[in-house]
Amino acid sequence: MIFLVYFFLFLIFGFFAVALILFLVLAIESLVRGHDLPTSKRATRALAGAIQKYSPDARIFYDLGCAHGTLSLRLKKILPRLEIYAIDNSAVRVFFAKLKTKILQRKINFYKRDIFKTDLRDADIVYTYLWYDLMPILEKKLQKELKQGTIV
Repeated sequence: MIFLVYFFLFLIFGFFAVALILFLVLAIESLVRGHDLPTSKRATRALAGAIQKYSPDARIFYDLGCAHGTLSLRLKKILPRLEIYAIDNSAVRVFFAKLKTKILQRKINFYKRDIFKTDLRDADIVYTYLWYDLMPILEKKLQKELKQGTIV
Protein backbone atom coordinates (compact mmCIF):
# COMPACT_ATOMS: atom_id res chain seq x y z
CA MET A 1 0.00 0.00 0.00
CA ILE A 2 2.79 2.42 0.92
CA PHE A 3 4.43 1.60 -2.39
CA LEU A 4 1.34 2.82 -4.28
CA VAL A 5 1.32 6.07 -2.33
CA TYR A 6 4.98 6.70 -3.16
CA PHE A 7 4.37 5.72 -6.76
CA PHE A 8 1.49 8.21 -7.16
CA LEU A 9 3.44 10.93 -5.37
CA PHE A 10 6.33 10.28 -7.75
CA LEU A 11 4.00 10.53 -10.76
CA ILE A 12 2.41 13.74 -9.51
CA PHE A 13 5.78 15.31 -8.66
CA GLY A 14 7.17 14.22 -12.04
CA PHE A 15 4.22 15.74 -13.89
CA PHE A 16 4.60 19.07 -12.11
CA ALA A 17 8.37 19.04 -12.59
CA VAL A 18 7.98 18.51 -16.34
CA ALA A 19 5.27 21.19 -16.52
CA LEU A 20 7.50 23.63 -14.62
CA ILE A 21 10.47 22.93 -16.91
CA LEU A 22 8.32 23.44 -20.03
CA PHE A 23 6.95 26.69 -18.62
CA LEU A 24 10.46 27.95 -17.81
CA VAL A 25 11.71 27.05 -21.30
CA LEU A 26 8.79 28.94 -22.81
CA ALA A 27 9.31 31.95 -20.53
CA ILE A 28 13.06 32.13 -21.18
CA GLU A 29 12.54 31.74 -24.94
CA SER A 30 10.04 34.61 -24.89
CA LEU A 31 12.45 36.81 -22.95
CA VAL A 32 15.37 36.04 -25.26
CA ARG A 33 13.60 36.05 -28.64
CA GLY A 34 10.81 38.48 -27.88
CA HIS A 35 7.10 38.05 -27.50
CA ASP A 36 4.67 36.77 -30.09
CA LEU A 37 2.22 38.78 -32.11
CA PRO A 38 -0.88 36.62 -31.65
CA THR A 39 -3.86 36.88 -33.98
CA SER A 40 -7.15 37.36 -32.14
CA LYS A 41 -10.06 34.92 -32.37
CA ARG A 42 -12.14 37.60 -34.07
CA ALA A 43 -9.46 38.19 -36.71
CA THR A 44 -9.15 34.43 -37.26
CA ARG A 45 -12.90 34.13 -37.85
CA ALA A 46 -12.75 37.08 -40.25
CA LEU A 47 -9.85 35.44 -42.10
CA ALA A 48 -11.77 32.15 -42.37
CA GLY A 49 -14.81 34.03 -43.68
CA ALA A 50 -12.72 35.82 -46.30
CA ILE A 51 -11.17 32.52 -47.42
CA GLN A 52 -14.61 30.93 -47.74
CA LYS A 53 -15.97 33.92 -49.66
CA TYR A 54 -13.08 34.88 -51.94
CA SER A 55 -11.07 31.68 -52.31
CA PRO A 56 -13.36 28.70 -51.61
CA ASP A 57 -11.16 26.35 -53.68
CA ALA A 58 -7.94 27.22 -51.81
CA ARG A 59 -6.14 24.15 -50.56
CA ILE A 60 -2.68 25.16 -49.39
CA PHE A 61 -2.29 27.75 -46.64
CA TYR A 62 1.03 29.04 -45.26
CA ASP A 63 1.27 30.72 -41.85
CA LEU A 64 4.64 32.51 -41.86
CA GLY A 65 5.90 33.25 -38.38
CA CYS A 66 3.38 30.91 -36.75
CA ALA A 67 4.85 31.16 -33.22
CA HIS A 68 2.90 28.71 -31.02
CA GLY A 69 0.46 27.87 -33.81
CA THR A 70 -2.64 29.53 -32.40
CA LEU A 71 -3.90 30.91 -35.71
CA SER A 72 -3.20 27.67 -37.59
CA LEU A 73 -4.97 25.57 -34.96
CA ARG A 74 -8.04 27.81 -34.93
CA LEU A 75 -8.16 28.02 -38.72
CA LYS A 76 -7.88 24.24 -39.11
CA LYS A 77 -10.86 23.83 -36.79
CA ILE A 78 -12.96 26.23 -38.91
CA LEU A 79 -11.66 25.07 -42.32
CA PRO A 80 -10.52 21.45 -41.96
CA ARG A 81 -10.09 21.07 -45.74
CA LEU A 82 -7.06 23.41 -45.73
CA GLU A 83 -3.62 21.88 -45.83
CA ILE A 84 -1.77 24.17 -43.42
CA TYR A 85 1.98 24.71 -43.35
CA ALA A 86 3.07 26.76 -40.35
CA ILE A 87 6.64 28.05 -40.35
CA ASP A 88 8.65 29.64 -37.53
CA ASN A 89 12.37 30.07 -36.91
CA SER A 90 12.16 29.06 -33.24
CA ALA A 91 12.47 25.39 -32.34
CA VAL A 92 10.84 26.05 -28.96
CA ARG A 93 7.78 27.69 -30.52
CA VAL A 94 7.43 24.93 -33.09
CA PHE A 95 7.76 22.31 -30.34
CA PHE A 96 4.90 23.86 -28.37
CA ALA A 97 2.82 24.23 -31.55
CA LYS A 98 3.32 20.54 -32.36
CA LEU A 99 2.44 19.63 -28.78
CA LYS A 100 -0.84 21.57 -29.04
CA THR A 101 -1.53 19.89 -32.38
CA LYS A 102 -1.19 16.45 -30.79
CA ILE A 103 -3.41 17.41 -27.85
CA LEU A 104 -6.11 18.93 -30.08
CA GLN A 105 -5.71 16.18 -32.72
CA ARG A 106 -5.43 18.46 -35.74
CA LYS A 107 -3.27 17.76 -38.77
CA ILE A 108 -1.04 20.78 -39.30
CA ASN A 109 2.48 20.76 -40.70
CA PHE A 110 4.70 22.78 -38.34
CA TYR A 111 8.30 23.40 -39.40
CA LYS A 112 11.27 25.17 -37.87
CA ARG A 113 12.55 27.09 -40.89
CA ASP A 114 13.61 30.49 -42.07
CA ILE A 115 10.57 31.98 -43.84
CA PHE A 116 12.88 33.66 -46.33
CA LYS A 117 14.27 30.26 -47.40
CA THR A 118 10.91 28.47 -47.54
CA ASP A 119 9.57 27.54 -50.97
CA LEU A 120 6.09 29.06 -51.29
CA ARG A 121 5.40 28.35 -54.97
CA ASP A 122 2.53 25.95 -54.20
CA ALA A 123 0.74 28.33 -51.81
CA ASP A 124 -2.86 29.34 -52.47
CA ILE A 125 -2.94 31.63 -49.42
CA VAL A 126 -0.09 33.15 -47.41
CA TYR A 127 -0.70 34.72 -44.02
CA THR A 128 1.81 36.59 -41.93
CA TYR A 129 1.60 38.82 -38.89
CA LEU A 130 5.17 39.87 -38.23
CA TRP A 131 7.11 42.92 -37.16
CA TYR A 132 6.86 45.75 -39.68
CA ASP A 133 10.60 45.88 -40.44
CA LEU A 134 10.44 42.37 -41.99
CA MET A 135 7.58 43.13 -44.36
CA PRO A 136 9.45 44.94 -47.18
CA ILE A 137 11.93 42.05 -47.47
CA LEU A 138 9.12 39.50 -47.34
CA GLU A 139 7.10 41.43 -49.93
CA LYS A 140 9.96 41.13 -52.45
CA LYS A 141 10.18 37.39 -51.86
CA LEU A 142 6.43 36.92 -52.25
CA GLN A 143 6.23 38.99 -55.44
CA LYS A 144 9.04 36.98 -56.96
CA GLU A 145 7.93 33.51 -55.85
CA LEU A 146 4.16 33.23 -55.57
CA LYS A 147 2.02 31.97 -58.43
CA GLN A 148 -0.59 34.21 -60.03
CA GLY A 149 -3.75 34.42 -57.90
CA THR A 150 -2.18 33.58 -54.56
CA ILE A 151 -3.83 35.56 -51.77
CA VAL A 152 -1.60 37.29 -49.25
